[in-house]
Amino acid sequence: MIKYLRHKIICLLTNNLIKAVSEDDILRITREGYVYRKRKLSGEEIATLKEEAEMLKHSFLWKIMTTEIEYTAFITMSSKAKTNDDIVFGKAVFYAVYLLKTFLNNLK
Repeated sequence: MIKYLRHKIICLLTNNLIKAVSEDDILRITREGYVYRKRKLSGEEIATLKEEAEMLKHSFLWKIMTTEIEYTAFITMSSKAKTNDDIVFGKAVFYAVYLLKTFLNNLK
């Protein structure tokens, strides 16, 4: 009964707090070029995007942030882990950082 209530509460909260994201909301790299919100980006916009991605990827702030996040995930998965959910959460955080790094690398 408690697991059922916990599940219902989590679903209720996440349904109201998480913004739904569609394919139109993400940057897509296609044969036609870079597309964002159903609009093809101009050459200037693409150049700016690539420049900003490169700057972010090599910034001191980015290194500090990703290291901090990965450290927190590692601690959550190891010494502070009390349940399997803690380990799953840590892995999800590592995966999120991986996705961000991959996104920046794909903008070359």
